[in-house]
Amino acid sequence: MKTWKKCLAAVLSLAIMASATACSGADKSWAVKNDNLTVPIGAYIYNLYSAYQQASVQVEDSTKPILEQTVEDQDAATWIKENALRQTKSILVIDDKMKELNISLTEDELQQVSDQTDSYWGSISTAMTEYGVAKSSFNLAYADYYTKYTKVFDAIYGKGGTQEVSDADVKDYYVTNYMAFSYVLAPIIDMTTGTNLSEDELSQLDTEFKDYAAKINDGSMTAQEAADAYKTSSGDDTVQLYTDAANFNGETSSYPEEFGTSLKSMKDGECRIVEVQGLYKVLLVKDDVTATAENKISDEASRTAILQNMKQEEFKQMIDEAADGYSAEINQKAIDSYQPDMFVEETSSVAASSETASSEESTDSTSEASSEADEASSSEAA
Repeated sequence: MKTWKKCLAAVLSLAIMASATACSGADKSWAVKNDNLTVPIGAYIYNLYSAYQQASVQVEDSTKPILEQTVEDQDAATWIKENALRQTKSILVIDDKMKELNISLTEDELQQVSDQTDSYWGSISTAMTEYGVAKSSFNLAYADYYTKYTKVFDAIYGKGGTQEVSDADVKDYYVTNYMAFSYVLAPIIDMTTGTNLSEDELSQLDTEFKDYAAKINDGSMTAQEAADAYKTSSGDDTVQLYTDAANFNGETSSYPEEFGTSLKSMKDGECRIVEVQGLYKVLLVKDDVTATAENKISDEASRTAILQNMKQEEFKQMIDEAADGYSAEINQKAIDSYQPDMFVEETSSVAASSETASSEESTDSTSEASSEADEASSSEAA
């Protein structure tokens, strides 16, 4: 009996040693690396999650499962994985570009990175931790990456950059692609309770805005005077005239679609009443974009925003192509351990209460590896 127990103990010992050897040979702590930087697997998982979210708004039918559809003529799962890997390799590309251009983040910029990570982490930490993404991985893949991304962009296209864009070219782009406008907002629901205004209140607002629009169009009232008049009549001290300019070509504008649709068919100086998403009635005036050009170009923040709009697609394509052709060392075994179906949720919450079997397996195996990788990579990433 003792002999049998000794034999069993020996067999178990060998099995444990073999298992430990196998685990040590399959390091899942990192995703891609070069001689300068090792990107932790947590950063890849975050990029996989981000690509899954992008796919969710690009599929043709939002009511059907994402992974049963196509994105840009690829099956969704393939598209998600390819984009996640490209984005993860882009971390190495941007890191190389920083060195190539001899630039680094200032102390203020490093603090901004830290603050931005802290700000967003609070709202997504539960879901990210469940998926195996530690805070340091999120920092590397998000705030740190995009701050450096912008820094490289400016070093290429900004003042004194390697491909500096002149003021004349920025101005020409602005005048050609942007529309300038002023507007006054009037809520048509009670913003506190969410209830609709009464028919009498809506009718009164409609009559008042039509009067303002008619007077602006015949030249007897300015947009600022209309804003002041509505501020008085509504008794709302927050009412003001907003002025801005935006590029409504493609999907670059943060303004509602109704703005762009109306402005494209309006003449300079014309005023129209636009209703936005059942929330606001808007007194919208189209301004002369050429009259605002000099101020926009002379203001550093505005010029940078226009330049980014002008060159963002070109820059993104350059980084994407560099990432696709980048000869990084790829931990394919670790990457293959995480599939897009790990984000398929059975509930509507951001962090699903239960996931698919493959998700559960990958999540269980990720936490420890991700934590170790983040500890090792955080100093390199900085």
